[in-house]
Amino acid sequence: MPKFLSILFMLLLFSYVKAQDFSFGKISKEDFDQDTYAPHAEAIVLQEFGRARIEYQDIKGELVLRFYYHTKIFIKNKEGLDYANFTVPLYKSNSNRETIDGIKGITYNLLEDGKIEKIDLEKKNILTEKVSENRDAVKIALANVKEGSIIELRYTTESPFLYNLESWQFQSYIPKKHSEFISEIPEICQYNVNMKGYVKLDTRKTLPYDTKIVTSTGDVRGTQTIYIAKNIPAFIREDYMTSPKNFMGTLTFELASFSIPFGPRHNYTSTWENVRDQLYGADNFGKELSRTGLFKSILPTVIKDDMTPYAKANAIYNYIKSQIKWNKSYGLFTDNGVKKALEQRSGNTADINLALISALQAANIDASPVILSTRDNGMPALFRPTITDYNYVVAHIELDSIEYLLDASDAHAPFGNLPLRCINYQGNLLKKTGYKWVKLESLLSSRVSYDFTGELSEDGTLRGTLNSMRNGYSATNRREEIFSHNSLEEYKEKVYEETVNYRINNHEIHNLDDPSQMLTETQEIEFKNFANINGGDLKFIPFITGKTTKNPFNLDERSYPVDLGSNLEESFILNIKLPTSYTIKNKPKNINMALADKSARYLYIIKESEGTLIVQIQSLINKPIFLPDEYLDLKEFFSHIIQSQSLDITVGKSSI
Repeated sequence: MPKFLSILFMLLLFSYVKAQDFSFGKISKEDFDQDTYAPHAEAIVLQEFGRARIEYQDIKGELVLRFYYHTKIFIKNKEGLDYANFTVPLYKSNSNRETIDGIKGITYNLLEDGKIEKIDLEKKNILTEKVSENRDAVKIALANVKEGSIIELRYTTESPFLYNLESWQFQSYIPKKHSEFISEIPEICQYNVNMKGYVKLDTRKTLPYDTKIVTSTGDVRGTQTIYIAKNIPAFIREDYMTSPKNFMGTLTFELASFSIPFGPRHNYTSTWENVRDQLYGADNFGKELSRTGLFKSILPTVIKDDMTPYAKANAIYNYIKSQIKWNKSYGLFTDNGVKKALEQRSGNTADINLALISALQAANIDASPVILSTRDNGMPALFRPTITDYNYVVAHIELDSIEYLLDASDAHAPFGNLPLRCINYQGNLLKKTGYKWVKLESLLSSRVSYDFTGELSEDGTLRGTLNSMRNGYSATNRREEIFSHNSLEEYKEKVYEETVNYRINNHEIHNLDDPSQMLTETQEIEFKNFANINGGDLKFIPFITGKTTKNPFNLDERSYPVDLGSNLEESFILNIKLPTSYTIKNKPKNINMALADKSARYLYIIKESEGTLIVQIQSLINKPIFLPDEYLDLKEFFSHIIQSQSLDITVGKSSI
């Protein structure tokens, strides 16, 4: 190709790329007409553009990452007002820090006369807050935003941390009409790029671009990649799921390696052996695992020589739970260290569980750390060794060929059952001699059982004893609720106040302090107007508490799994003595239904025996995870449950 044609081609190419960003400050009346687009949305992203570019700074002799962001959002109603507030994190390490500049924002309001009012972003609405030693946050609030406003914002950040190339989130909790991202990466930097979620790209293409990096051996080539998605639906969060960022349409970048011209090559590709060695060599991880000396003098008061290994491990587990209270902070690394956590009787999850591992090792029980990512932190990369995806550590032991995972930060978790926050596919067991993946799963079903025995009067009043028994996460949640009050009496008083259907005459709680036992609450109750008087008959729905009234699954389809965390069991047994000479006149049909693979089952049986009405209800969810193609069956299953539990029973005097 002739040289002048080559130059012309490159100029046209750069012009095309630059044109991808939409004009700042350009607005029209038509932009405010969004009634028919996503009518139920709180706000709509009209346009969104971003560019990440790696540049070489000659003065500093280093590569930097420049990220440019520009968005225009229509605020549909008051629930969408929060989308006019932005938070930009800025990271720092020693003398290196990220910076932000070029912040410019406008709020547009359509006036009654058809004119468009423009309110510029003021400096007083831009605040920088210190979040931690390694992170600041720049908070930006657009002014005079109300229902029907359009807001526009753009800014640029510069970072010396090449590994911090921004993920581009195509999908959000609000719909987007147009989202576009351009990456410009020189050949001296290598990134692993991954697109996750369920967003289809309308455009994805690569082009060469001028990196403006010149060496004595020639220019450094670069690759520009353009990603465009249009009409992206809002991500709808529903019950029983892990972190939404696992499933939102997102473009991610992970730095594999980079090299400065005529400088060393920095390789970020790692192995799990590297990760293990790095963690074991860290002062706030590996060093804390060797604190066995802190427990040698204490252990004789905690365990006895004649105990089984299981009993010893259980006693040490309960001891650590009693000595260090969780400060509600997650951590892969300790905040204060094991020694200080013991002295202050407080620490994050790493302080507590690394103390647990050290104490177990001091008792000659082989214990090792398992690193994991919590449910709200998202799923870690499955095939990429890294530390940054992980935010938590628990203990692992093996006794009589049975493996146990222990988290002593949860004061109400029974031995061997991880808190629900940790149930997130799998964790990595890191021993000094190797590593292996271990499943993160609940050993116990989340179970609640209601057992009532009482008597129904002719005036419709029900009196009797209601026992509520809980196990697994159901028990953990109730124990947490009880202990959140200043005293047991305060908790009971709150229950009395919140119970509006019936009066509690006596309330007892059993096994509150022993998570290994079933938590039981016993109430003597009086339920006036339990049954409605209809002529000479009594009509009622046979539920005192625990009735299913709302389907947790309401989407037409769900693109991500239903993740319950554990199997679920719920049962009701009611034995109600009917008034003299009363018998069943009308009742719902008995039900025995199950999904095709027996992953869920529901029983509803009503019968009468010697003047006593007996109601047995049981719902079983026999696996913790349902895939998207099983969603509609599960939704219909719950619909049948709700329908069956809304039907009346009628009892009246026998005609004989």
